[in-house]
Amino acid sequence: MRKESQRPTMKHIAQKTGLTVNTVSLALRNSPLVAPATRERVRKAARDIGYVHDALAGSLRSGSSHTVAIVLGDVANPLFAERFKYLERELREHNFRALILNTDEDLRLECEAIRTAISHRVDGVILCPCQKGRESIALLRKFGVPFVLLGREFEDDPMDAVVWDDEKGGLLAAQHLLQKNCVHMVFLNAALETSSAARRLKGYAQALTAAGQSVRVCEAQPMAGGVRDALEALFASGASVDALFAFNDLMGFEAASWLLARGLAIPQDVRLAGFDNVLSSISLPFGLTSISADKGEEARRTVEMLLRRMETPDAPIARAVLDVRLVERESSR
Repeated sequence: MRKESQRPTMKHIAQKTGLTVNTVSLALRNSPLVAPATRERVRKAARDIGYVHDALAGSLRSGSSHTVAIVLGDVANPLFAERFKYLERELREHNFRALILNTDEDLRLECEAIRTAISHRVDGVILCPCQKGRESIALLRKFGVPFVLLGREFEDDPMDAVVWDDEKGGLLAAQHLLQKNCVHMVFLNAALETSSAARRLKGYAQALTAAGQSVRVCEAQPMAGGVRDALEALFASGASVDALFAFNDLMGFEAASWLLARGLAIPQDVRLAGFDNVLSSISLPFGLTSISADKGEEARRTVEMLLRRMETPDAPIARAVLDVRLVERESSR
């Protein structure tokens, strides 16, 4: 039977360089107690023998894994991909690694993701909750893992959270479509159990009520063909529609695809507005008016809030609400 190769350790580096294990350890941690030339010699020896730092062993010794889990609902959504990019960059600047976990907006998968994060001894969690239950929150509290909610929150249970001003965003989007003389507007919304969906609806309704128009809402599942099914039911009912405000840009893009496939022109037949401004970071041959916030600022404040909670577990609950603005784009498809 072939003997498995032994994982290179700091002891092997010490033998190769003629240094003590303690000196090798200090050098690998870039300690100023070790001369620069020696640090480079140790790093070269580590590369030569294929040494890889054992993060789990290090976390057991130090009590910190220097890892933060980022738990998101749908990494296929460009917004979540963009959020991860900014969060990972911000964490790296504070000497933390990021562990990304996807939940598909499913409570069972969300709980599994939290268990995975706990098993990896993460120092903290950034969670965009699906809000179909609170079992994942209970797990975090049970194991004493510091966490910050991102994008969504539970109004009856204050927790550290960074959110957008969703109510203002819904108001701005509806006002924009009203200014374009739309009189048969429909809000293509997510389930109201999601805090951001409820708040966007509140702002949207405020604008429609002020304009003397009916508040029309069509709920759609953001995943698995939910937008298609919702729009087919809406148009099959014979309802007049000259504008759609989508809960997020991804739903807006799916709505646009559905409309165009049925010969409807945008914006001539139906105007569209979305939420998240994902076109700020990706290029598509389609313009979509959208609600935007500063995502770099969102990442900075989220990481700062989490670090504060990690350093001071008993600190008062913190909540940050990011201002939003409307970014107007016009499609002529």
